[in-house]
Amino acid sequence: MLKSLKQVRRSKLLLDSKDILPLCFIGLTIFSLISFMFLLFLSFKVNQIAARKTTFVQLVNGRALVISEQDYLYRHPEVIKNTVRQWANLTFNWDGNIPGTKDIDKGRDIGKGKRITTNAYIGSFLIQSGKQGFRQAALNAIAEITPSRVFAGQIRSKIIISYLSAPKQTKIGEWEVDMVATRVLVNFSGGADEEINFNRTFRLQSVDIPSQPANNYSPLEQQLYEIRSAGLEITKITEFTTEGRSKEEEGRRNN
Repeated sequence: MLKSLKQVRRSKLLLDSKDILPLCFIGLTIFSLISFMFLLFLSFKVNQIAARKTTFVQLVNGRALVISEQDYLYRHPEVIKNTVRQWANLTFNWDGNIPGTKDIDKGRDIGKGKRITTNAYIGSFLIQSGKQGFRQAALNAIAEITPSRVFAGQIRSKIIISYLSAPKQTKIGEWEVDMVATRVLVNFSGGADEEINFNRTFRLQSVDIPSQPANNYSPLEQQLYEIRSAGLEITKITEFTTEGRSKEEEGRRNN
C-alpha cells in the first residue's frame, strides 16, 4: 500500500506528454509574437529613415550643408538662377584686370584677330558647345561688342540685373529664365558713359556634373570646375520682351 502511494505521488511530479505539447505551443506562440513585434519596430525605423527628405552633413573643412535626395536631372531654382547671374557677371563685368590680380587683362584670342576678356572667356564655358551648341557664335558676338580700349583699362563695364524670373520648367531637365538688366560702360578716356539695355530669355538644361580636378590643377581648371559644378549649361539666349512672353503664355493656356 505504501509502495503504490509513492508511485502515485512520483507520477504526479512528472508531466505527461499530453501536458507538454500545449506548453510548447504556448511558448512558440509567444516567441513568434515577440519576433513579429520586433520586425514591425525595425520596419518602422527603416521607413522613418527612408522618408527623410533632407540630411545634415559636415565637410572636412568644417562647412555644414543640408542635402536632399532628388532626381538626377533636378536642379534647385536658385541654382538655375545663379547660373544665369554668373554668366552675365563674367561676360559683362570688365575692370581691365586679370581676375584675382592687378595685371592688365590683355584678353583671350578667339581667332581672326578677335579678343574677349578673360572673364568672358571663362563664362563662355557655361554655354553649350559642339554641333548643337552656339558657344563659338556667342564668343564672336561678345568680341564684336567688346571695345579694344577695355584691354588698355580705358573702359570698364558693369551689368546691373534688375529682374531675374523664377525658372519655368519646359520639360524634364530644362528651364527658361527671363532677365532684365542694364549694361553700364564707364569711359575713362574722356568720353560719355553709356547705358545699354540687356533683356534676354535664357534656356538651360541639366548636364553631367564634372569631377573635381586633381591636386595639381591649374587656376583655369579650378575656375572651369566651379562654374560647371552646378551641372547646368545655357542652350539658347533670345531677346526678352514682356509682350512676347504674354503671347507665349496665352498660347500655352489655349493649348
